[in-house]
Amino acid sequence: MEKGQAILSEDSGSLPLQASRDNKFTGHSQPTGKIQVIGDIFQFTVDVSEFSPEDVIITSSNDLIEVYAEKLGEDGAVTNTFSHKCKLPSYVDPVSVTMAMGGSGILTVRARRGF
Repeated sequence: MEKGQAILSEDSGSLPLQASRDNKFTGHSQPTGKIQVIGDIFQFTVDVSEFSPEDVIITSSNDLIEVYAEKLGEDGAVTNTFSHKCKLPSYVDPVSVTMAMGGSGILTVRARRGF
């Protein structure tokens, strides 16, 4: 898979939510995620501002979203990595998952409640 490419799964298993709810963004070497439920929208945000968009890989399978980023130095050695997983709640529609990277380096994943 190419860097920066997102793969979305339409598998609709029902896994419990297993990520912390109110982690704050650090903006430092250990970015953390934040989960919110706003009306019928489930939203997961994570600060990956220390990485270029092409260094961030997002995958989704069986209601599990994984974010992985790797920064390489001038010599090709890995200088920084980031990995975070978030399970989508069973009530969301996996087909409705969208992802967007903001200019400030905040990755936002949203999904609607299934009906």
